[in-house]
Amino acid sequence: MASSSGRPSPVQPRVRPSPLELGFGNPSASHNPSIEDRVALLLRASHDGYVPKIKTLAKRLKEHAGMSVDEAVRWVQAPWSKRHGPLHMAAAAGKFKACKYLIKDLGLDVNATGTDGATPLVFAIHGSGSLAVVRLLLDHDANPNRADIYGSYPLHIAAIRGYYEISELLLSKGAYADPQWKSKSPLYIAAQCGNARMVELLLHHDAEPKHVVYTPLKAAISGRSLIGLELLIKAGAPVNIGLPETPLVEAAAAGLTDFVKCLLKAGANANIPDDNGRVAVEIAAIQGWQECVEVLFPVTAPLARVADWSIDGLLQYARSISSKTQHPVLHEDHEPDYEAEGDATFCRRDYSHASNLYTMAMEIDPDNSTLYAKRSLCFLYTGYEGEALEDATTYKDMHPNLSKSCYEQGAALILVKEYGRTCEALLPGLISDF
Repeated sequence: MASSSGRPSPVQPRVRPSPLELGFGNPSASHNPSIEDRVALLLRASHDGYVPKIKTLAKRLKEHAGMSVDEAVRWVQAPWSKRHGPLHMAAAAGKFKACKYLIKDLGLDVNATGTDGATPLVFAIHGSGSLAVVRLLLDHDANPNRADIYGSYPLHIAAIRGYYEISELLLSKGAYADPQWKSKSPLYIAAQCGNARMVELLLHHDAEPKHVVYTPLKAAISGRSLIGLELLIKAGAPVNIGLPETPLVEAAAAGLTDFVKCLLKAGANANIPDDNGRVAVEIAAIQGWQECVEVLFPVTAPLARVADWSIDGLLQYARSISSKTQHPVLHEDHEPDYEAEGDATFCRRDYSHASNLYTMAMEIDPDNSTLYAKRSLCFLYTGYEGEALEDATTYKDMHPNLSKSCYEQGAALILVKEYGRTCEALLPGLISDF
């Protein structure tokens, strides 16, 4: 039997920043280079941090094209450029002296954005992670609260990278402590990464610990950060709230005995079921976490479906439940019934595997709208809200009987990219297909 006291390594965050697009072009060897070629050469020199060459190229650009560097960058329409300028490139590479020259001597705009909305500050954090460059940009009025077109803020990127000092600097310069990106805050990301020090910093700056759907408390459990969990509880995070399940249910499902004890001590109710009607002790028993069962059993009301209400009786009941779902489900023609097997796997709370089974079922029966509904829920429960929204929308298109009020609420949220709340609005219509 697996030990419930083991501690897996912290998971990586499911939200990830869009990759940096470092476009340099392919300048020709012409003796009379075009504006596009001159900009390309300047971008490469900036990334390399070679100040004398930057100075020469900027001077020639002004003499031959009559343009400032910022004007030339905006003029270039080539697909590779994305309108990221020399300061973006130098910041991404952590070239402090080049950044200083570009800002002070050439007067480049520290808040210039590419077509993706990314500023040099984002490039500095996402690329080199240079504290000196970040400080230089902020000291010259870089905006710490400018999001890119994907909705991510500099503080989100710093939280994902685990850059404590950069996060501290951003907050000291007025960065919002609780911006939302894909319905997730920097606090949620820090907790999911298991970064208790970052959690403490963000809470000190009044980050909100009480979100219901993407709750930082459950993120700390996912990140296996007991210290982070304790900090969040101390800050007032509610222990009995969470969709689609409470933090206690999630900790029990993972066999995290110390987390279960911490939550119970903070007032977690062991009798609140998950969306399948199962309480924490039952889920722990099904997963084989005996130590968790022993902790939860005394604070759980007897379950009528368990004939012998004792620890041994509950474990025996759990083994009988598990044995019924271990064998592949077959159609009458003895071919695998991936949908039915996915349903059984979903009920065991193995949402990732259930999602794969529904995908295989779609390959056989692509017109089955319920498969999109079920897979959407799997995506929602595992944190892939964008994919959940896509499947929910496909389901709606294939299923005209979806509740009109339910969908209208979801559609309104789609327009503002509130993925988590959108899926929550669509949830009643999706669940009806189970």
